[in-house]
Amino acid sequence: MVKELAGVGGLDDGAEPSAGRRGVVRFLHEEAAPAAARMVLGNALRHFRADAKLKQETVAALLGGSTSKISRIETGVFRLKPADLETLLRVLQVTNPADRRVLRELASFANERAWWQPWSPVAQPYLLAVVSYEDLARRIRSFEALYLHGLLQTAEYGQALIRRGRGGPLEHERLLELREERQKRFAAVPENRLVCVIAEGALRNPVGSGLVMRRQIEHLLDLMSDPRYQLRIAAQGDPRVHLEIGTTTVFDFSEKILPTLVYAESFEGGLIIDDEMMVDRRVKAFDALRAVSLAPPATRRKLQDLRSLYR
Repeated sequence: MVKELAGVGGLDDGAEPSAGRRGVVRFLHEEAAPAAARMVLGNALRHFRADAKLKQETVAALLGGSTSKISRIETGVFRLKPADLETLLRVLQVTNPADRRVLRELASFANERAWWQPWSPVAQPYLLAVVSYEDLARRIRSFEALYLHGLLQTAEYGQALIRRGRGGPLEHERLLELREERQKRFAAVPENRLVCVIAEGALRNPVGSGLVMRRQIEHLLDLMSDPRYQLRIAAQGDPRVHLEIGTTTVFDFSEKILPTLVYAESFEGGLIIDDEMMVDRRVKAFDALRAVSLAPPATRRKLQDLRSLYR
């Protein structure tokens, strides 16, 4: 729905979506995370503000709020109330009926209860933010340094990994349900693409038993027959392979509903990167790593070799 709405009524005004994006980096742990649907609305409002040649300070004064509030609206952190939206439409001089209708529908969609909300009591806020980006992205580019991407994991592998984390059996079971639902929803969209580079060490360091790893590698081999999953292995011992980028996911959205975003994972949270120059550096680093990783035929052979390590 968001992808359709964002292309209506002139939201793509011909301006470069990433222009002027500077210094937007958030470390997420327990705090509220910017959901993708709210970011779509905020991105559209930012475009209209730019068209009206208004600064955030000016809009804040006319709205009767703070500059910080306008910034949180445009970055998707703040839930926009209907009354505030109507004031913004007037302040931003949005007079075209089609534009006004689209923005209202975007706001309504952004305020709806998301499908992943039932898992919010057990899932970290940054994980739910990542899930929201997965839900709207059409291409996901990922480098996995330690473990396999959640969209690639078998249930057994996911269960073994989740059990290492905090919480008890009931919470672990709920998180596994969320992972399975993510995989189903991603696989249900024919246009989706996952371009994943996997460090060889992530497959040599076992998660669970040898049988779990063997079945996981067989699952990866099966996925390679599906054009939506493009897998490459960053081989150990290859001096061209530099892994300094760390575990990184790049989200590319269709129809310019959002600029490309980067998620960089850490032990206790993750960085959401919207800064244009930082995103560009991460994307280039990922593309360079992918270029020196094993091509698909060699990746398949490597997976077959690694499978033989596990019984």
